[in-house]
Amino acid sequence: MSDAVNAPGRVTQALCSAVLCFEAILMLLSILVLNGFSSLPVPAAAGAGGGMAVACVLAVGVLGRGWGYVLGHVLQVLMVAMGLLAAPVLFIGLLFASLWVAAYVIGLNIDRARAVR
Repeated sequence: MSDAVNAPGRVTQALCSAVLCFEAILMLLSILVLNGFSSLPVPAAAGAGGGMAVACVLAVGVLGRGWGYVLGHVLQVLMVAMGLLAAPVLFIGLLFASLWVAAYVIGLNIDRARAVR
């Protein structure tokens, strides 16, 4: 198969964008969780949660480029790593990493099927 058939298309981009948008919202809410369940001071919790939220929103903007999906994969790893600070964030990180993989794989399959037609 050619590279055009294997490249992420519009469906993959839409599904992954949705995951990242919801993830950004939950990263803002994770500030409260990190503040309550970890020993992080409030500014550090706000920086971690807010920084991840901003990174998720920026990743949505670059998904159309080749390296945008690599950034999305890296953000998923960082989110799970952030969960080492508080167990509830770990659960959310694993959940969204699973959603990211599902969105990426299902989107690629749909884009491939559309490219073949």
